[in-house]
Amino acid sequence: MKHRAYDGPQDVARLQAFAAGQIRAYGRVGLMHPGDIPHRIFNALRRDDPDRLVHLWEDSAGDIVAWTLLDPDGAGFDLQICSAVRDIEPDLERKLIVWSEEELLELMTSRESVAPDIETEAFVDDVPRTTLLARMGWVAREVEAIGLSRRVLTGVPSPELPPGYRLRRVHGIEEAGSVSELHSAAFGSSWTPDLYRRVMESPGYEADREIVVEAPDGTLAAFCIIWPDELNRIGLFEPVAVHPGHRRRGLGRAVMRAGMQVMTGWGMEWAEVMYEFANPGADPLYRGEGFEPLWKVTLYRKPVSRGS
Repeated sequence: MKHRAYDGPQDVARLQAFAAGQIRAYGRVGLMHPGDIPHRIFNALRRDDPDRLVHLWEDSAGDIVAWTLLDPDGAGFDLQICSAVRDIEPDLERKLIVWSEEELLELMTSRESVAPDIETEAFVDDVPRTTLLARMGWVAREVEAIGLSRRVLTGVPSPELPPGYRLRRVHGIEEAGSVSELHSAAFGSSWTPDLYRRVMESPGYEADREIVVEAPDGTLAAFCIIWPDELNRIGLFEPVAVHPGHRRRGLGRAVMRAGMQVMTGWGMEWAEVMYEFANPGADPLYRGEGFEPLWKVTLYRKPVSRGS
């Protein structure tokens, strides 16, 4: 088995094909949606180079068997593995978790991280992973951190907006400044035009899939990004947010309905969104739009051993 680091945009497409194929063959539990892959690599971890964070394992035929995404600033990692391999090589998953732990700790040490724990996530229904993590000293949070919800893409209501607001797509890279301002305000984060330009130029992103609500004064008030899984006909919202100065006006609902209409046009049959169930703004919005929680994802933690 060959291990290597990320080696360019072609790897994003291969990882997405791997994810879609695994979902088709084995179901959704434990697996990333194909759209979540470029989002996590180039959006969530936008300040890092993917060849430092993404590692792949391939079999003798060159097919992906597993891959891991390291997040040294967030003190976590996410390991994805071919479900069939679990039966053929039952100890491989443990070895790759150990490798991910060690590589993550090495990166954290190089950055002088003082995080007391490292983290990873697991679907509650992913019994092989949750059992293995427990045996390896990982401890699950008592309350599930996030969950994955889904709705069928039939009977999607038409978007409704307050007077003066309008829905549209992001035009292109020339809007990196205004879009970065919206993302920063909506999430309380520190986007810059250059950082968002980098996202817009990354593999997998298409400006036409970022839907925004424009306010009467021309500024951007809400947005969502939608991702297709054409093999399984599942569309994903990642992320969705409203500018704090424009909340409680139905803009989140409107932008999601617009997104679901686009997904339907793509031929998607289902829409998914992952979020914190305890979020007082997100939960009523998604449930109100027909999304039903189907899978819980638990955060696991393990104390950092400073002597390792």
